[in-house]
Amino acid sequence: MRKRFAALLGFLLFASLDTIAASAGLETSVERAQAMLIREDLGEGIYLFRAPSDLDYWTATNSVVIINDDDVLVFDSCTRAVTARAVIAEIRKLTAKPVRTLINSHWHQDHWSGNSEYAKAFPGIRIVSTAQTRDFMAHMRPEFFVQEMYDFGLTRMEEGLANAIATGNLADGSPLTALARAGMEHGISLAKQFVAEIEANPRVLPNMVFQDESTLWSGRREMRLMNFTGDATASTVLYLPGEKVVVTGDVLVSPEDGSGPPPWSTNSHSVSSWLDGLRRLDSMDVRAIVPGQGPVMHDKAYLRRTIELFDAIRRQVLAALDRGHVKFADVRASVNVDDIAQTFAGKDKIDKDFNLVVDLLVKRIMQESLDQSASLE
Repeated sequence: MRKRFAALLGFLLFASLDTIAASAGLETSVERAQAMLIREDLGEGIYLFRAPSDLDYWTATNSVVIINDDDVLVFDSCTRAVTARAVIAEIRKLTAKPVRTLINSHWHQDHWSGNSEYAKAFPGIRIVSTAQTRDFMAHMRPEFFVQEMYDFGLTRMEEGLANAIATGNLADGSPLTALARAGMEHGISLAKQFVAEIEANPRVLPNMVFQDESTLWSGRREMRLMNFTGDATASTVLYLPGEKVVVTGDVLVSPEDGSGPPPWSTNSHSVSSWLDGLRRLDSMDVRAIVPGQGPVMHDKAYLRRTIELFDAIRRQVLAALDRGHVKFADVRASVNVDDIAQTFAGKDKIDKDFNLVVDLLVKRIMQESLDQSASLE
């Protein structure tokens, strides 16, 4: 989310007034949303629909459609209602078969906010998650996600605009121009439009849960659901052993364009369990990996770089703790993974967003290692 707001603000601050005027609000047309979707055909009736962040706003989202002999299974339902409707429209272009099963990989809103659209379009649909994921969702009223919007950027955007108007300068000291002000106001307007959508969106919970593993069959297709730790606790991974395809949700995630290191870290403190899950993915016989964001991966190179990154951070944090460091600043200063960062898409520099991911992983590993009692000041 922080990265999404940073990218949005950067675009708006350097856009022309004509560009800002042309992008008056979030996309609401199903037809235009369909045109924005990126479709990848994995063969054997398996399709990935990638919604760019310009459409789904909170972040880019991946939704996987599996057309079986008699029905359709969908993995993740996107963030915005219009995006879910666009994917449903694409499904209906592909087949007349009904969607009978929808999997929610985890509780983050970009993976289940479209549930209500599927429930309306396909009455009686089976919506599946882990039992713990459903419990998380059950406590998350719209106000929870509205507060996330304010915590992750909207409050900062409003305060930044107010300070700029009061002082006549932007945060970096440069003058507040009419273009910069228009960009800031437009960014706030988009965020508030999204907040209104969150408040109006019905929250439809899973109606079927599993604990550790569950296997679904549709005709000849075997679909294994497995409970993993990813960037959220109790995430679902879908494995199709016959087709050698694994759909990871945010257990594995890449940047939207597939280039560079992981774009975010974790809500869970169980980084060790996450690392174990990544290694478990590495042990699977697969020809295609569908991450929670970004294009399909046809080898394990990105997965293995991610394992290397997480493992190196964890080892260095534990070594720092064993040397007697107790404060986050001291532990963080002892962690250096710049060489690994540069192996992602040949990066020649370590950017701010990557360091924020490392910061959070260091904090989570400290919390995990010290029973949530780490000094993170």
